Amino acid sequence: MTGRPTSYTPEHAEQARLYYETGSTDEQVARLLGVHLATLYRWRERYPDFAAATNVGKDDADARVTAAMYRRAIGYDQREIKAFVPLGAKAAVQVEVTRHIPADTRLGMQWLRARRPAEWREQPALPHNHDLAERLAEAIAYQEARSLAAEAGEERDEQAGQWRLSDG
Repeated sequence: MTGRPTSYTPEHAEQARLYYETGSTDEQVARLLGVHLATLYRWRERYPDFAAATNVGKDDADARVTAAMYRRAIGYDQREIKAFVPLGAKAAVQVEVTRHIPADTRLGMQWLRARRPAEWREQPALPHNHDLAERLAEAIAYQEARSLAAEAGEERDEQAGQWRLSDG
């Protein structure tokens, strides 16, 4: 049993490439081409030129996003034209200025975690008993208790975990 004849034409490949270059999703491209999503997937399987065009379009869009993400992660300078009217002037003055866009450290960390996961993965949270401030407070309290016990003539039996009067 054979199905309906295909509506695919080579022009669909070029159209799909352009749609994907603008960041369109598979669902959006199918809708723009006037076909069902399953048809779009079938065309990729059956027509190598269509599959290649969709990959090129997606790769181009991804490359632009990657470049923009990298630029934002490291910061950059941007030239702008500012217009203002000086005090007493009758006309606006335009001046080219350079504005610094600072690095986005969160984006930089996201970039590094994706590119170098072994070196930049998020460290698991330490268990609560490994909190440095808590450990220091416990050590200080222990030392204070030992000092007070020594003044009172007690000593700590580490095996029993108790304080007892010293024999001396």
